[in-house]
Amino acid sequence: MEPLLGHGPSAGAGELPRAGWQAEALPVLRALAADEPSVQKLDVAGSAAGDGRALDVWSDLDVLVTIDGDPAPVAERLAQAVPAALGPLYASSHSGDGREAGVRLVLADLRRIDLTVRTATSALYPPRMCGAVGLAGIAAAFRFDAVLAAFKTARQDLLIGAHLALQLPRHLLVAAMILRDQETGTCHHRYGSTEWNVWPERLGAVAPPSDTLTVIASIRHHAHVLQDLLAVHAPDLAVDDDPLHRLLAAVDRSAERHSAPSARP
Repeated sequence: MEPLLGHGPSAGAGELPRAGWQAEALPVLRALAADEPSVQKLDVAGSAAGDGRALDVWSDLDVLVTIDGDPAPVAERLAQAVPAALGPLYASSHSGDGREAGVRLVLADLRRIDLTVRTATSALYPPRMCGAVGLAGIAAAFRFDAVLAAFKTARQDLLIGAHLALQLPRHLLVAAMILRDQETGTCHHRYGSTEWNVWPERLGAVAPPSDTLTVIASIRHHAHVLQDLLAVHAPDLAVDDDPLHRLLAAVDRSAERHSAPSARP
């Protein structure tokens, strides 16, 4: 099937899609949704809704499809149909929980289309909070990964140790996003803010984990950052990190023994 709008409504090669592509793509999406017998309606959400004044060169096209039935198979069929109609697919992301199924598509010309397919009865449920895991879950996952990273590093498994150590700043950034969502009352942010944009810089104050020394240093640094965050925003979730620090000290001693030159008789 030939794409209905060609392979790239852009101003020129290597540029972002031209202004107004969302309005051009919307009738195509409506036609694709109309081919699904269970679809009841399609609504535009996000910056493309209303008069579209909020649209800019970085905007995607958010659509909400309401159906009668299971949203997952409808979302998957639309995920296949959209690239066939609008142009080649570059990347995609899929999610779902039984009540909703989400498909986020990035076409090769960088048009981004977010499809949310939901059941008609899902509107009867209270809205879900942004983020499936709260600060308690983030803190628990952080500590588990920190301990496992230390044990793996002690066994000289730097591949997994470094991998887990790299997870720690990610946990902290998710925690910061949760806090920002709580502060602003939304998980839809069109623009960043100075207060929260300092977090990546703070987490980058330690060298990337690449050997025993830097893996352990990374764990220590990010553990301190987590404690500082919890002390301010969720003191009830703060725990004594003494077990972790005792483990890290033991890994330090083990590394020193392995690196010490062998004594000659």
